[in-house]
Amino acid sequence: MNSADVFAQIEKMGELPSLPQHLLRIQQVASDRKSSAEDLAQCILQDQALTMRVLRVVNSAMYQRRNQERVRTVRRAVILMGFETVRKLALGLSVFDMMSKLSRSPYLATITKHSLVAAGFAQVLAEAAGTVMPEEAFVTALVHDIGKVVLLECSPAVMDEVLHSHAGGTPALEAERRCFGISHDRAGRRLAARWQLPPDLQNVIGDHHDIDPLNPPRNLDPLLGVIVYANAMSRLTGAAEDGEHEYVLVRRACKALGIPSARLDTIHDRVAAEVPDLAQSMGLAAFDLADFSQVVNVEGSANVAPLRLSSEELARRTSSLLELYREVGEGVAAGRDPDDLATKILDGAIEILGFERVVLLRVDRDRHLLVPLRWAGVEGRELAKRMQLPLSAETGALALAVFDNRLYHVPEAASSAYDGMAGTELLGITRCTGFAAAPVVAGGHVVGVLYADCGPEADDVVAEQAQEVGGLATQLGLVPGIAARQPTA
Repeated sequence: MNSADVFAQIEKMGELPSLPQHLLRIQQVASDRKSSAEDLAQCILQDQALTMRVLRVVNSAMYQRRNQERVRTVRRAVILMGFETVRKLALGLSVFDMMSKLSRSPYLATITKHSLVAAGFAQVLAEAAGTVMPEEAFVTALVHDIGKVVLLECSPAVMDEVLHSHAGGTPALEAERRCFGISHDRAGRRLAARWQLPPDLQNVIGDHHDIDPLNPPRNLDPLLGVIVYANAMSRLTGAAEDGEHEYVLVRRACKALGIPSARLDTIHDRVAAEVPDLAQSMGLAAFDLADFSQVVNVEGSANVAPLRLSSEELARRTSSLLELYREVGEGVAAGRDPDDLATKILDGAIEILGFERVVLLRVDRDRHLLVPLRWAGVEGRELAKRMQLPLSAETGALALAVFDNRLYHVPEAASSAYDGMAGTELLGITRCTGFAAAPVVAGGHVVGVLYADCGPEADDVVAEQAQEVGGLATQLGLVPGIAARQPTA
């Protein structure tokens, strides 16, 4: 593989609906002097998942206000934190969310976890230095390694070679250049430019490995400096054999960023205390700063499990899902009964992904209705009987999945933060904590919606589960004529 292959992959990724229209509207509203807090809040509210993430992050320990006020609406967040802060948070959280979903390799969890820890260090370092807005540092660190996702998307197998080579002593960037013909920082800059991210963000993504943290230049850019040291400090181990090197690194950070040495002594402790809460607010598994390991993936591997599973259970579920996809593909090619294949896919949502109820709804555009077609799981039949619903605002994310042709993950669906966008009629029927809804596409058109939850008033749906609902919906779209068939009695 060479750099031309990587650039071709970046072009494909650049064509994804990665920066949706509502984010562009957020940028426009924030730059308009006539806009109000309400205008910006309404833009963010167009995306339920983004709404929840913004509110969770601003209420996390890392963003805790002195008066301990809990922010319950996006409008209040804008008033308290300012247009620019909330805009950057919305942008950074959206790009981070894209990073966490672009690949299905288990190694992606390591990338996103490192990025979050680096973001925690960046925010605290920026606060101590006083030369960079903490929120800007947080957002930049959150997405600084997006180039690793580019390389992973190009080939999980080649990334395996990089990881093995690095484990054998080869510097990481050198291993990337040997295997891919380009390093992740340069690939990241290219994708950031393709996505038209802000220029300062593009520069830090592309330059953060050009600075030696032990020998920084005198005229080090403040934002780049914060990211360089946040990236380095996020990998501190505290082990005795690393002690001298890490001590020198911390002292260099102190001098380069203009931070009093007495304050640096507390930075690690603060990040260790606050990042786990931040991770939970963003839907990631709980972890501490020592919870890092290089997970070597295999070609075609998939992270399909809910959070906090053992590696053995994760491997079992991964294998089961891949086997299901293989069986569906072979069944379609062999002309197997479509009803049997659809049943197999819906059962997979229950048996593999751990959902309690799943319903496949057909889009009846003539009557502007969603009509239950098939179901599975505990109380699946009873739920389906009540789910003939209009394609309207009352059905919230179900209708949005059809109109926007995208997966919707709606955690804590009853939260007032959604302002009814989760679907008031839908929630009245399901009585669930959270759900996922994914479009079923056939012939280039959305012909159905796959709905899944964990049962009435039961556990919430976590990010890994929701993501794989999209995969199952894709499989349903491959089944010939499934959305045109009659509902099961």
